[in-house]
Amino acid sequence: MEAAYLLPWAWVLVRVLPFRFWSRGLGKPTPGEAAPSAASTDKRTRDICWAAMAVNNASGGRFTCLMLAMTAQWMLNRRRISNSLVLGTQTEQGADNRLAMKAHAWLRDGTRIVLGQHGGQYTAVSSFVRTYHHHVDG
Repeated sequence: MEAAYLLPWAWVLVRVLPFRFWSRGLGKPTPGEAAPSAASTDKRTRDICWAAMAVNNASGGRFTCLMLAMTAQWMLNRRRISNSLVLGTQTEQGADNRLAMKAHAWLRDGTRIVLGQHGGQYTAVSSFVRTYHHHVDG
């Protein structure tokens, strides 16, 4: 239910407002592909990403990779799970021999991509990092 509620909000932000108005809410901007300093292996991450993808599939795939990554990131943030949302590009030659640039967004929880896997086809341009430190009583 949470993903079904948040995905439309991500759609509105991406489609209606300029990036500069809402991007600061994604986390600390960092050049290239940055992982959060407190890497997470929280088991809830897989379920969160699955939920975002399931809602997208049920709605006919109308949400973009950026909207999916934003939604999953919000859900991870709510649970204080460290993550980074990464924006990247790829240049490819079209059928008309003209170069075209494609953009992609993916989400990391540390050492791994948890949503938006791309097989290394995209080059990271910037990351938005959220790090949560969990205190361990000893």
